[in-house]
Amino acid sequence: MWNKTTNKTQFYLTSLPANAKKIGQALRKHWTIENKVHWILDVTFREDDCRIRSRYGDHNFYLLRRLAINALSLEKNSKVV
Repeated sequence: MWNKTTNKTQFYLTSLPANAKKIGQALRKHWTIENKVHWILDVTFREDDCRIRSRYGDHNFYLLRRLAINALSLEKNSKVV
């Protein structure tokens, strides 16, 4: 299973000049952020399952979750982040 090579074609719309190297770097940077931050938020706090829909509640809870992750990242004995 892990030794199998696959090909996948994806299409993107961008206003960037046609420079494959720079576009590739931008895409990898985006997915690095997605995998490091948003994955932790979803797995640790089940953020995708959150149904808070009040006026500012969703944003306030987002900030609280980020604060908690930042605090945990400073804790050297923590294995969460």
